[in-house]
Amino acid sequence: MTVVSIIFIVWSLFLMSQGDKILPRALELAGSSQSTGDIEKSALNFLNMSMLKPLWEGMWMGLFGLVIALGLKGKEKYALTLGILWGIVMVGNAAMQGGYEVLILGWSSVCPQTYDFLLFGIATLSVLLVARKDFS
Repeated sequence: MTVVSIIFIVWSLFLMSQGDKILPRALELAGSSQSTGDIEKSALNFLNMSMLKPLWEGMWMGLFGLVIALGLKGKEKYALTLGILWGIVMVGNAAMQGGYEVLILGWSSVCPQTYDFLLFGIATLSVLLVARKDFS
C-alpha cells in the first residue's frame, strides 16, 4: 500500500509538472481541430488549471493511501477495510471516468490517469484480499 501510494503521488506530481501538455493532449483525444494557440491567454490559463484539477485528486488519493498504509503496518483491522474500500474506489473511478471519456465524450481512448486509477486499484485490491487472512 505504501509503495502504491508513493508511486501514485509521484506520478501525479510528474504529470502536474507538465500541465501545459495536458490540454493539447485532451483536445487531441477529443478529436478536436482546436489548437491551444487559438485560445485567448486568460481562457487558456483557466483551462490549463482545470486540466490539473484531476491530478490533485490523485494526490489526495495517494495521501489517503499512505494513512491507510500506516494502519496496515500496525495490523489495524480498520486499515484493511479502508484499504479494500480504497482499491474499490480506485477501480470504480477508473470505470466511470473511462466510460464517460469513451462512451459519452466519444474519445478514441481514455486519458492516462484513468489507467493509473485502474492499475493501482487492482494492485491494491489483489494484495489486500490475499493478505486479509493475516488480519483475522
